[in-house]
Amino acid sequence: MTRNQRGAMPKHTASPMPRSTSVSTGDQAILNATRSIVTHALASGLDGKLPTNTWFFERYGIVAGTMQRALRVLKESDALETRSKGHMGRVITHIDTGLCWNIAKLPAVQLLMPSSGSIEIDVLVEHVTGKLGAMNIPYFISNATGGERRIAQVLKGDFDIALTSMGAARNMVETIPDACLRTMPPETYYSSRRLIVVSRSGEARDDWKTIAIDRNSSDHNDITEAEFPSSEGYSHVETDFRQVPSRILRREVDAGLWHLTSSPVPLELAGLRASMLQRETAVEIHRNLSAAAFVVNPERPELVSLLAELDDTLVMQAQLTAFHQEDPYLKAFETIG
Repeated sequence: MTRNQRGAMPKHTASPMPRSTSVSTGDQAILNATRSIVTHALASGLDGKLPTNTWFFERYGIVAGTMQRALRVLKESDALETRSKGHMGRVITHIDTGLCWNIAKLPAVQLLMPSSGSIEIDVLVEHVTGKLGAMNIPYFISNATGGERRIAQVLKGDFDIALTSMGAARNMVETIPDACLRTMPPETYYSSRRLIVVSRSGEARDDWKTIAIDRNSSDHNDITEAEFPSSEGYSHVETDFRQVPSRILRREVDAGLWHLTSSPVPLELAGLRASMLQRETAVEIHRNLSAAAFVVNPERPELVSLLAELDDTLVMQAQLTAFHQEDPYLKAFETIG
């Protein structure tokens, strides 16, 4: 779910040590040139183009000799190779994201992730941090609730990469540049068998009258409205989506939508049951917003290269494996009706 909520965001460092590089820290001119070249190369990608030497001079004051030395350092390090196109600039023929990042001494990546708990999100976070670690790119992780809030902080430049649902990305008032958005396949953020309706055991759906709804979460709000429309007599009770099972047990509401997370106590033994969405309109809304989405800071164009490193197939395989290997003692529900 996506919830707009103010609160502290504990920061956890997970920063691998950068590789040693052949750029002398004393040669600031070459380092600056390398950083400018790498930033453009990472944003352009393989087969993309770098601007001309004249453009780099006019924009950054990099003279031709320094430009050539920086390109030589990158080539000799097997980080970046280009082919000159004369007045048309250079074509990128080889690029290694991790080597480029470390040789140019680019800043660490600030990740803004949802709180852990659901298998889908945990796998996504492990995937992106695993990719960064494999490339030896330093990073920090902060956590915050609220998909739209996470995106807004990235677009403001407070963080570099946010993970959210496609639903939250679509609901943003501020436009996300196409190059700054990476959408994963459907159900990578909310699996259809893990976004469930929770109710008390032994109570028929026809008897439900009060339904939990989190209006601070666009995803929760939209699916709940479709599954339990007020036009059919359902009364919606404002509820933090994370508290849905608790409020049902307390008989403050009859049912509510919940994203399955680990539970040391099986909720079935506590008197709750889980069921799938039933209305086609709700199922369709879920399908349209269920994909994971990564949004990067538009002020750091080199981050686009990290989006290209994400692997849809590996994510889906890892999630499927995690579903099958879920610890039975941490399952909230053994069966979902």
